[in-house]
Amino acid sequence: MNHLQLSRIMNAAKMVQDLGMQAGDPRIAVVNAAFPTGGNPAGLNGAMGFSVSVYEQLMAKAYDVKLPEILWDKTIPAGSVDTSINVGAKLVSYRVKDRRGKGAFRAAVGKDIPTVGVTMNKVVIPLESAAVSASVDLDDLRSVAFGFEGMNLITDLGEVMREASERHKEATFFFGYPALGFAGYLDYSLVPVTTAGTKAAGGTTWAVGTPDEIIKDVQTALGLVYSNSKGLFLPDRIEIPILQFVQIASMRINGTGGNGVNETVLSFLKKNNLFTQLTGTELDIRALRYLQGAGAGSTNRLIASENKPEDHYMPMPEVFNMLPPQDRQFATDLFAIWKIGSYHKPYPTSAQFMDGI
Repeated sequence: MNHLQLSRIMNAAKMVQDLGMQAGDPRIAVVNAAFPTGGNPAGLNGAMGFSVSVYEQLMAKAYDVKLPEILWDKTIPAGSVDTSINVGAKLVSYRVKDRRGKGAFRAAVGKDIPTVGVTMNKVVIPLESAAVSASVDLDDLRSVAFGFEGMNLITDLGEVMREASERHKEATFFFGYPALGFAGYLDYSLVPVTTAGTKAAGGTTWAVGTPDEIIKDVQTALGLVYSNSKGLFLPDRIEIPILQFVQIASMRINGTGGNGVNETVLSFLKKNNLFTQLTGTELDIRALRYLQGAGAGSTNRLIASENKPEDHYMPMPEVFNMLPPQDRQFATDLFAIWKIGSYHKPYPTSAQFMDGI
């Protein structure tokens, strides 16, 4: 075999031509099968390739695609996230200590004296590891550096991996993961549920509600947390879907049919509520996009809750951990791991769900 034939071994099509094969010849399949599938060096499999006209000025700035904000870490206090757990743990638990007994008037000669007692139990929360990966071909790495000055593909993929981990935590926190026994913030099973009041126009939704009717729903939800817990929990936050938030932010209370004040329902509620009356601090009212359709029958849900660190628990033995890049022939593999547990609510009655708003 001469040097010409050696060079043509790397070109199956040219080799077929040299051997005098015609299209459809069964030997072509044998020849093609003898060589590895070629890559696609131009265009990075379509991920980075685009044409630029000689008369086109390509700006240096690249606009990132906008994605919804990560909310899980803004929904609970930072003190509710526990990173002190050993990464080797499969479960995390905490003790619950209870006590019973009440004094009474004693009988003559010390008979019938009440006895007190203390009990101890534990609550167990599952933990699970998660991961994300990316791979970079050496030729892709060089092509990106050549075509996009200053861009490092490995660095960019690392940032995307970090965001991917946060979006996984986001989904698990809000919606849970039943297959692993993970509960979700939006439908925590032990939180009491009620339904919004019936409106004069029919139905329960705020879309047909008057300012007074909407205010009554909010005050009812706050009052249920406080009264059902015998005053133990004072709710300081209301979470509602975005559409309802937009509605009360612009709906004004005025005229004889309202409360006799000229301001928005949102402004009024922040200053006139149970929490503010008892503490002098404004009520926190915020929009939470996941509450649309989160209630029973896919109705819209309101959450009234006390928002102290002890009211929530989010175990996280391992935060996002980017492992060292691993070289593999002509590629570099990237791996990141983290470990989280189920969202947990130690005091479920510190919150109240209201559906149908």
